Amino acid sequence: MAMRTTLDIDGRLLRQAMSRAQLRTKTETVERGLEELINAARRRSLSLARGKGYGMTLRSFLRSRKDE
Repeated sequence: MAMRTTLDIDGRLLRQAMSRAQLRTKTETVERGLEELINAARRRSLSLARGKGYGMTLRSFLRSRKDE
């Protein structure tokens, strides 16, 4: 769903982002930036969650299930 909005963005920053990402429009550039921000936060969240849980590897879990 598209949402029309007005933003004050540093023109130099926007041109640099468009150039480096090889994007043609400002809209594409802002959307890509938002997607990248969301993905980075998701990766950070997953890396913080890593290691939490049962405290056993898949192999040891399967081995324990086999013993039952």
